[in-house]
Amino acid sequence: MAKRPTHRRAGSEIRRGRIGKWPANGPTQEEVSSRVRYIPNGEHKNYPSPTNAWMFGPKKDKSLCLRYSQEAWPQLAAGLRTAIAGPCISEEFRSGFPARAWVYVNGLLHEVRLSSEASGEYHGFPVEYQEAYPEDPQGKLKDCPRVTINPN
Repeated sequence: MAKRPTHRRAGSEIRRGRIGKWPANGPTQEEVSSRVRYIPNGEHKNYPSPTNAWMFGPKKDKSLCLRYSQEAWPQLAAGLRTAIAGPCISEEFRSGFPARAWVYVNGLLHEVRLSSEASGEYHGFPVEYQEAYPEDPQGKLKDCPRVTINPN
């Protein structure tokens, strides 16, 4: 489980997402999920990238991710695709991609967020506090995909 940050945002500062529905027209979730890419974000890391994939710079108000070995990155990407193809996607879309999606990784809810709508790049991070969980008017959160990834 990720370590809680020492700084905690006030509830009014948290931008909660909202779980919605996949649009009826356009590509399917499976088609979109096959095009997405996982790109780590250094703001959620407390360690430098072994491949220079991100600039190391954790921020006090950001959730910190567990340290995953480079060998686990394909599993993280597969988890991302599972999230996009699952029932817990945001109601907001940008260029045909859901702005956010949610997936349980090793039992902890994670949010994946669109980083680049031009290329379908996402990054993810743990949702550490209940007040940061997405709004869930249809009760889909319990059905979010669950994946297990070995951190090391």
